[in-house]
Amino acid sequence: MNLALLLVISYLLGAIPTSVIVGKIARGIDVREHGSGNAGATNTWRVLGWKAGMIVLVLDAGKGVAAATLVPLTHFGHLPFTAPVIAILCGLAAVIGHVFPVYAGFRGGKGVATGAGMLIAIAPIPV
Repeated sequence: MNLALLLVISYLLGAIPTSVIVGKIARGIDVREHGSGNAGATNTWRVLGWKAGMIVLVLDAGKGVAAATLVPLTHFGHLPFTAPVIAILCGLAAVIGHVFPVYAGFRGGKGVATGAGMLIAIAPIPV
């Protein structure tokens, strides 16, 4: 698997609009049409309450963790970078996917939770 495919998979993983999905399930609303208009955990917390906000926070952070740890494990063959660099690139692709999700009209969140998940996966001791 080449690096471009790993980055596309990471982007698509990060682009899953968890706050929109949770909003539709919890109250049948799009959280981007309420509160700050942002598709992130903080706006979900404000609009739907702390339980829904925590669910979105964990799912968004999980996207960063999965992109930085699981996606790089799927490669076969030689890649042009070392494993930590590939993990960082895949994590950043997930953050970009969260901020500009193809599934939600490129209107996403700010990427804070997804980026935090990536950092926790890549460098758990400093974080």
